[in-house]
Amino acid sequence: MSRKLKGVLEKIKGLVEEMNMFGLENSVNREGPQLPWRQTHSKLDESTNIFGRDDDKEGVVKLLLDQQDQRKVQVLPIFGMGGLGKTALAKMVYNDQEVQEHFQLKMWHCVSDNFDVSAIVKSIIELATNGRCDLPDRIELLQKNLDEVIGQKRFFLVLDDVWNEEKKLWEDELKPLLCSIGGPGSVIVVTCRSKQVASIMQTVDPVELAFLSEEDSWELFSNKAFSNGAKEQTELVTIGKRIVYKCGGLPLALKIMGGLLSSKQQVHEWKTIEETNIGNNVGGKYEVMPILKLSYKHLSSEMKQCFAFCALFPKDYEMEKDMLIQLWMANGFIQEEGTMDLAQKGEFIFHELLWRSFLQDMKAADKSDGYAYGIIVCKMHDLAKDVSNECATIEELIEQKALVNNVCHLQLPKWVELENTSRLFDGKTSLHTLLALSWVQQDFDCHMYHYEHCIGRVLAPV
Repeated sequence: MSRKLKGVLEKIKGLVEEMNMFGLENSVNREGPQLPWRQTHSKLDESTNIFGRDDDKEGVVKLLLDQQDQRKVQVLPIFGMGGLGKTALAKMVYNDQEVQEHFQLKMWHCVSDNFDVSAIVKSIIELATNGRCDLPDRIELLQKNLDEVIGQKRFFLVLDDVWNEEKKLWEDELKPLLCSIGGPGSVIVVTCRSKQVASIMQTVDPVELAFLSEEDSWELFSNKAFSNGAKEQTELVTIGKRIVYKCGGLPLALKIMGGLLSSKQQVHEWKTIEETNIGNNVGGKYEVMPILKLSYKHLSSEMKQCFAFCALFPKDYEMEKDMLIQLWMANGFIQEEGTMDLAQKGEFIFHELLWRSFLQDMKAADKSDGYAYGIIVCKMHDLAKDVSNECATIEELIEQKALVNNVCHLQLPKWVELENTSRLFDGKTSLHTLLALSWVQQDFDCHMYHYEHCIGRVLAPV
């Protein structure tokens, strides 16, 4: 799953163990005095903290409601560079009261870079029925089932994070399936970075998301940066405004920088951050990445390990908070500190990663998705996911017949044939974690119980 995980996770772990042997843990394990857990982290609904998008939201809602007399399904793309808040805007629209009341059926599917028509249609069927779709990948069967579950309901579907620029895949395969169902006024909202994707899929003029204004940028940044005790003294405000200018109105960049600086209360610390190369060249694809990497460098070694471990999960995957913390603990990534036990330290790290925008979208899980009551879930922004992949150097093992010897952490997707997995584990003693995502518990137990001796720490369906 990751050859360089040995060089990243295991090397860091080894260094930490050596430091512990010499009693150096408290002096080098973190960048400075550990801050108390920010109580602002406990908010599950962060929709009120989205700045500068009210007009955009109202405009999109109006566009959706104005389609009520259209007999054909309309497709509205929202496009713009990564970190602008396309998904956040789509969520604001999705949760709007008028939208909730107007549409009979509302569904959300993250497409990402896997534009698999059958997988998309199956997901939509599952969203519409709150059940599993085990149909074979035959378009005629999927279309028949889609017609049955959607019928003439007025539906609202969000296809989030679409990358496909092949017009044929949309025009000839997916569009005929999705745009031939539903009642009048049905709408599909597409979020994408590429203007080309928007032009391929649109039936109404797309919405191009703009950068935040100077005023909204400062409000977003200062809401994070001055939330943990740093006072808005003149020097910090002056430095902060120069940093905000460098962020170029990009919401994710502003949130990351605000979260980073909220842990620093001295003028010289702010100046040090300002003097780093954090961009000021907005308009391209990767401008937020240097800022994410800068924030990553200022994480403690424990937090870096925990964040890198999250690379095991696919894009847009809902990670259970408690399960994630247990996985960190089981792998020895975190150590007790002061009066905090392992679980409390794990909670602190989780919320710090959330505050710093490495994790996001924390919420109480929907019971209709099969979660138990009270389960808290979160996701990673796709750009944060890219950074975690770099930290762990994730590699695909789809075609390999056996694991390389130094693999420490492995994720098995649902589509892996269970009966063919035995050859992956023969004689492998370095494997610490096996995650089986979305497998049925009984299937997992049946096929995996006799491989437990090969796995050092964690064996779990997630």
